[in-house]
Amino acid sequence: MDVAITEAGTRKARRRTGATNSEPGDVVWTAPTHEDIARRAYELYVERGGDHGSDVDDWLRAEQELAAPAQSTRFIES
Repeated sequence: MDVAITEAGTRKARRRTGATNSEPGDVVWTAPTHEDIARRAYELYVERGGDHGSDVDDWLRAEQELAAPAQSTRFIES
């Protein structure tokens, strides 16, 4: 199921049918990739001053931060 955010800011969920049903101006949220999570975890590491030993905490926090848009989205069947 895809989530589209329209220009008006409303959110719609669509079933994935092989073809995208997005309308012009829609922004479709996709799950964060491994690279997205790794990049954010590295940013957190740098923000902490580069101290070693918290890599798992950085990774889990990055996953949580990047998943936040999906958790706050209310799905509406169309």
